Amino acid sequence: MMFNLKLSADQVNYLNIGLMIISAITAFIFPFETFLVVYAVLGPLHYLTEISWLHDRHYFTKGKYDFILLLAAGVLITLASLQLIPRITPGMATAITFFAFSTALIFVLVKNIYTRLLLIFLLFPLSGLVVKSDALSSVFSVFLPTIIHVFIFTGLFILVGALRGRSISGISSLAVFILCTMSFFYLFPERTGYIVSSNVKNNYHDFQMLNYYLMTPFTKHDFNQPANIQEYFQFVNNALYQSRSAFAVMAFIGFAYMYHYLNWFSKTSVIQWHNISKSRLAGIIIIWLASIGIYAYDYKLGLKWLFFLSFSHVLLEFPLNHLTFINIGKEFNNIFTGKRPAVKKVAAR
Repeated sequence: MMFNLKLSADQVNYLNIGLMIISAITAFIFPFETFLVVYAVLGPLHYLTEISWLHDRHYFTKGKYDFILLLAAGVLITLASLQLIPRITPGMATAITFFAFSTALIFVLVKNIYTRLLLIFLLFPLSGLVVKSDALSSVFSVFLPTIIHVFIFTGLFILVGALRGRSISGISSLAVFILCTMSFFYLFPERTGYIVSSNVKNNYHDFQMLNYYLMTPFTKHDFNQPANIQEYFQFVNNALYQSRSAFAVMAFIGFAYMYHYLNWFSKTSVIQWHNISKSRLAGIIIIWLASIGIYAYDYKLGLKWLFFLSFSHVLLEFPLNHLTFINIGKEFNNIFTGKRPAVKKVAAR
């Protein structure tokens, strides 16, 4: 069975180089379709298996029940997104995301309950300041749950693995990851004959704002919301589904998501996410297949069905993300001081 296949660190790195290239080529040819398909097919299985893996490792925090607060944040944001709590504004959802991200850092670094409570209390006024900043609001409301999660953090996981292994294969995988990313913005052809179907446009509708925010820093806009609704629809109709730059950005998004999922599934022998009970595995498979069925029936219904799972897996990974930053710092320090790698069995993916 694939799950029982034992690969060395070098073999995993070379496998991932291949997966990066496959993801990049697929995204080049079918930018929108790549994202929509992998999000619906690989996404649910990724959420379920990663949450299962994180749970068995106590979410990499110092407290046994720390994850409950992060999960509660996921519940609130989900209820707000589905408009089941109408009084929660988009700004409040942004504040909750920032609060969860910052609290996760406290959970990783601090064990003393009184120090924790003091630091968490200080986060309330800070959350209010974040909401008042257009740039920070964009980071925590749009980018952190999406492109930062699937691209930046994946890149950091590759980096910490390369620093720890200090091997040609590890460095090569990081280099290929960077080159694949750059290729979308330097090599994407002017004319491709690629046409986005009405069905694809309809299914991608709920993700359009991500493209808008990714593209506006390179135009006359800043991180602010569209000046008016006409400006936004003009962007969607004239740019998102027609221009070369929009296709390049979409190909990058498709690559980021596809490789993010494949990277996770390729590291079975490294992080052992598959070592779970048969009953849990059966439950995961049932939910996964049901989710694919719902997406196939109605894509937008699938998004609502899995929103809590999708967003919560991002929140629950925050402690690991912070720990990855810490491990990167340790590895750089060891390189500069001539020491051996600090972490033999890193919590990196």
